[in-house]
Amino acid sequence: MAVFMKTSRAAEITLTSLFFLEVLAAFLLLPQRLPRGCPLGPLEAAGVLAACCALLLPMISVVKRVSGASAAWFSRSFMKADPLAKHRSRSKFEDQSWQLWIHATMTALECYVLFIDGGGEPWFDEPSTLWIPHPRLQVHDKTSVHVLYVIQMAIWIVTAFSHQFFEERHKDYAMMWVHHLVTIALIGLSYTMGYVRIGVLVLLMHDSSDIVIDLLKTTNYMKLEGLSHLFLVELCFVTNLFTWGYSRLYLYGYHVVYMGGWVAPREVLLSPGSPGIGWAKAVTRGHAPGFSYPKSIGDGSFSLLENIKALPTHEEIPGYWSFNLLMSSLIIMHVIWYLMFWRMFYRLLTKEAAHEAGREEYEGGSDDD
Repeated sequence: MAVFMKTSRAAEITLTSLFFLEVLAAFLLLPQRLPRGCPLGPLEAAGVLAACCALLLPMISVVKRVSGASAAWFSRSFMKADPLAKHRSRSKFEDQSWQLWIHATMTALECYVLFIDGGGEPWFDEPSTLWIPHPRLQVHDKTSVHVLYVIQMAIWIVTAFSHQFFEERHKDYAMMWVHHLVTIALIGLSYTMGYVRIGVLVLLMHDSSDIVIDLLKTTNYMKLEGLSHLFLVELCFVTNLFTWGYSRLYLYGYHVVYMGGWVAPREVLLSPGSPGIGWAKAVTRGHAPGFSYPKSIGDGSFSLLENIKALPTHEEIPGYWSFNLLMSSLIIMHVIWYLMFWRMFYRLLTKEAAHEAGREEYEGGSDDD
């Protein structure tokens, strides 16, 4: 046990140090590499980010207090056992209410950027459009895109800080902490390297699917389960099994990460005929003979493995490995969480109460008095 605690402490110090380094980079380094079309200068960008972080703190407090007070009144007035009577239960409900509010708000903003502003974008349906023209030539003249990125960076900085120092700790505390750090890194990399289009898709897949998770947790804390409460917890849980599997594993894993992140940049930016490449050695680069840019893009003839073997790295796709490995690491975490959901589902099938199943698989010590 002593060795475990020592290792755990060392890992926590390492992760916390990485977090503060990321925050330092966000304020000192990232503003120096703003994408084309950003209406702010370096100092202005750093100032706006700091202002967003500062404004989020009182906003979080207001959302938590209002949601906590409202839920506590409902719990006292209409629930038999008053599930939010304990301070820790109410605290967890307030934490999750804030998450629900921010995920719903950000999903709305991301949908506006992707589907409404400027008539909408084909980024999700056509992976090649993420990389045409080259990211260094893309001009992101939608103000909404830059607003989204600044707010998201501020949210994840504040959320990671809160997760480490203020919130109740669940069984997946360490993995969630790593998830926060990876997300901050991805937001920073995608913004400074011009990979903004795929970055918007990553954010949308995560925020939209988290709404159901937040509803599941809040209803579980309120113990709105069984026939007397219209099986709200159970319905949220079953809904989450579908939405999480579809959005986090299929859409994010296949369409965003594999097609958009691993395949598309190599097929598009390293194809014969694309700017800076030319027509030489088309086959060895994984493109079929007779490949015509851009007409042949997406016809299924491109071989990713051949392309990687011939050109492991290339100046046309800077940060290819770091960006894609970070995105892929999120998939691994998604799978682990998804398996946890299925273990909880098994407990529900064996007639275990929903809140008890959640306690055993997720809440852990955070549910102790």
